[in-house]
Amino acid sequence: MNNDTAYLRDSLVKIAAIAAGYPLRGAVDELEGGDVAIIQMRNVDAETGINWTEVQRITLPSKRPPTFLEAGDIIFTTRGTRNFALTLDDIEGPAVCSPHFFVIRVSDANLIEPAFLAWQINQRPAQQYFQREATGSHILNIRREVIENLPLSIPPLATQRTLIALAKTASDERAALTKLIDNRNRQIEAIALGLHCPERLNA
Repeated sequence: MNNDTAYLRDSLVKIAAIAAGYPLRGAVDELEGGDVAIIQMRNVDAETGINWTEVQRITLPSKRPPTFLEAGDIIFTTRGTRNFALTLDDIEGPAVCSPHFFVIRVSDANLIEPAFLAWQINQRPAQQYFQREATGSHILNIRREVIENLPLSIPPLATQRTLIALAKTASDERAALTKLIDNRNRQIEAIALGLHCPERLNA
């Protein structure tokens, strides 16, 4: 088979290290402030990524040396109706994530791009796999062995980079369209208000 078109098929645990988020016994809000950022579910969005301005900074309660997040790491949400992955491109100081995440660290960057791995995790085949394997009746939960056994298809790096670029273009287009729609809605709302207050239309 031509190496340019060969696709490696393997499970996630074979190509990446998988670790649970930082162990916490209590609520983050109860911890003392400090210099370590802790990413929580409320700080992440599948489309916009991490809102670093709202990420709390704490003093880690454990004396055990933590494994801080690194650029290129992938955080994966373990709870909820959609389990999505985000690649960490820029990290603002020492940071960990809450136990509601798994941290995925690619073992060989010459085999798979972290951004491509995150992209594949977010696509329909992987999402359907998680839906089948999730536990819990009200709040779905993904067990560690489920993410470890996620089947992957790994094309050559050139193909991966092409798909990453295509996905980024699509994301940028969605953001631009959303902004356009929001602007149009505000314009329509202003016109509607003006119907009740004519002086606004003439201002």
